Amino acid sequence: MAELRTLQPSFTAGELSPALAARVDLAKYGSGLRTALNVFIHPHGGASNRAGLEFIGEVKDSAKKGRLIPFQFNTEQSYELEFGDGYFRVYKDGGLILKAGVPYEVTTPYAHTEVDEIVFAQEADVMYLAHPNHPVQKISRLADDDWQITPVSFSPSIAAPTGLTGSPRYKFRAGNTVGYKLSVSSVSASGAVSAASPPSEIAYQDQHFDGRFIRVTWNPVPGAVKYLIYRDAAIDGVAAETTNTSVDMPTGNFDGDGTGIKTVSDPGAPPVPNAPLLEIAFGRENKYVVAAIDEETGEESLPSTPFTLENELTLLGNKNTLTWNAVPGASAYIVYKDENGQYGYIGRTETTTFTDENIVADLSSGPQSARNPFDSAGNYPRCVTFIEQRLGCASTKNDPQAVWLSQSANYENFGVSEPAKASDAVTFRIRSRQVNEIRSMLALKGLMLLTSGAEWVVSGGSQSDAITPSAIDIENQGYRGSARVQPIVVGNTVLFAQERGGVVRDFSYEFTSDGYSGRDLTILARHLFDGRTIKAWAYSQAPYSIAWVVMSDGALISLTYLREHEVWAWTRHDSAAYAAFEDVSVIAEGDEDVPYFLLRRTINGQPKRYIERLHTRHFEDIKDAFFVDCGLTYDGAPATVITGLDHLNGESVVALADGNVVRNLTVGPVNGGADIGVELPNAAEKVHIGLGMVSALQTLDLDLGQVQGLGTVQGRQKSVSEVTLRVEKTRGIFVGPYDGDRDSRHLVEYKQRSTEAWNEAIAMYTGDISMTPPWDWNRSGSMWVKQFDPLPMTVLAIMPDVTIGR
Repeated sequence: MAELRTLQPSFTAGELSPALAARVDLAKYGSGLRTALNVFIHPHGGASNRAGLEFIGEVKDSAKKGRLIPFQFNTEQSYELEFGDGYFRVYKDGGLILKAGVPYEVTTPYAHTEVDEIVFAQEADVMYLAHPNHPVQKISRLADDDWQITPVSFSPSIAAPTGLTGSPRYKFRAGNTVGYKLSVSSVSASGAVSAASPPSEIAYQDQHFDGRFIRVTWNPVPGAVKYLIYRDAAIDGVAAETTNTSVDMPTGNFDGDGTGIKTVSDPGAPPVPNAPLLEIAFGRENKYVVAAIDEETGEESLPSTPFTLENELTLLGNKNTLTWNAVPGASAYIVYKDENGQYGYIGRTETTTFTDENIVADLSSGPQSARNPFDSAGNYPRCVTFIEQRLGCASTKNDPQAVWLSQSANYENFGVSEPAKASDAVTFRIRSRQVNEIRSMLALKGLMLLTSGAEWVVSGGSQSDAITPSAIDIENQGYRGSARVQPIVVGNTVLFAQERGGVVRDFSYEFTSDGYSGRDLTILARHLFDGRTIKAWAYSQAPYSIAWVVMSDGALISLTYLREHEVWAWTRHDSAAYAAFEDVSVIAEGDEDVPYFLLRRTINGQPKRYIERLHTRHFEDIKDAFFVDCGLTYDGAPATVITGLDHLNGESVVALADGNVVRNLTVGPVNGGADIGVELPNAAEKVHIGLGMVSALQTLDLDLGQVQGLGTVQGRQKSVSEVTLRVEKTRGIFVGPYDGDRDSRHLVEYKQRSTEAWNEAIAMYTGDISMTPPWDWNRSGSMWVKQFDPLPMTVLAIMPDVTIGR
């Protein structure tokens, strides 16, 4: 026989799948665990029991589903929003916001069966909510007890100017006036020409051009496809032709083409037109629109109703003066003029008047046109995010592969111009082999799109630093596929749940390949995902870098993730009272990112849905240790009766009273039935009371590599004679070769009291503790470490003394 001391100095592999029980060749085997229950792994390697869950409140209706959504304005102002059946409530610093003594509540369009599909994006005091069954909603926070939710109209925030009018300024010149005789004939599709109509005559000054010209109109003729206009003069003949029933003749002196005037209709020609109407018109049409500029945001409004003035602005001194009504909130106005059917920029003014003295329109800059891509059922987006100062929406029922980006810095304006500007809204679609709906979108080195079948990154390409209407580059990054649960971002790495297979992948940019790649983070703990999917998850960066993951069957697991140190460690969690976790959300409170959980419990035989938050684990005095679930804290004058426990009526609970464990308490009527609570055997000033929690670690089968003279120890009989644990701030710990409850013969408790007086709470201990477990021979050599009481436990290393049988 050989007696050896072994060492497991860290647990950074977390709980490993039973399928890996023989993979002693894996590097992570030496830092893995067979069981990690109600513990989490520190990034530096130790394992601690999780803190307790502090009771916050019951949802409005425990019979209906709920959802928690974080609203983080800054590091000091953070809220949890409880969404339920047609409402949301507001929590701040662990308390429900009241107004006039009742819970403050805001009406929403979402049924309780729909809240899981809400996707949100927040900037400052505004949050946008997307759901495929509803128009995009905007939540605005005005005060702790004053919130608004409204559908987004997706139009400019400033109104278009009204009352556009104007007046031309021009001068007619004197000169010879001549009578012009004009007539019209009709032409068929085969080219047959009718005789000319009877002529009409008008006096016209044609010596000095001043903008006047002759306008000719006539009635349409059946069978005619075009018309010829003749002048009867010294040089008579065709002076113009048109397909319309009106024509503006050339300015100044003009003649016919010398072919004469048609006097006899061709065979098959259309009827002869009536005599035309002649009138003297002046100038050409100058059509204008005006847009307002928002003083606060710089956003441009839609253009006004067009207004037309007739003037010949090419003549010196001629000009058009425009006026319009002032728009509230406008700091300036942009004036556009039509050129051949397209509007172009001609000027900007801070007043409500503008003069055009033949300004050439800049057709590269035109007014915007209104556009709301999300105006009806089937066209509501399921995803929303912010990217490059734009609001991004994607994936409707009618167009699941489409992406829409708002105008730059104008989140609710999806208008476009003709021609397009770099700041205009952007629309594009992913073209791929299959129609895979876009599930998520997030800004990370461009716009990352996770679809049901592939991963894509959108950028401006090599020719542009930003995405614009003319710079869109869509590059595929893989074909894994993403589930509907939204991804989480850890630093510059994305964690997303795969569409199938119960896989969580990390996804980050690799400079060497100039693309995104990642790993399967569940490969070592696949048993935690078999037959389950991720329902919700949230990332708590401080203090331990943990992703809290709620599974579809109500289980809770956690992932300690630190990519730069190759740390990813899964552990699992449960809670008493038949707890099923339904949602998780994280907000910053003080120096920590605090998880809030929505749980379904059975209390005194009745189903309840409670909101509870993970208590801090930072404390120096054992009296402040909070390791109970659904718990509350009493802090006041010494008392034996603790009330206010209505939410646990009928349940068996434990308490930590001034640092001393009190077990076997049952919540019920106290104070003669006036209240619901418990009665302590001894008065205490600070009491944490709630549902008990058991934390457990179990090591993997002992492996020593190749031992000289023995070879591998796998499959050999082993006996652990002593176990040394290196612990930190720990109190109350059990060790043994097999699982069991606190009274089991397989576990032994470490007797920790040393220098404390009998009326003092036992202090926490940091250092090495040695324990002799119950004697046993087995082929595993693994050890259980358990915590049954509401006390802290942190294990940094396990060092068993083991005897190996031959």
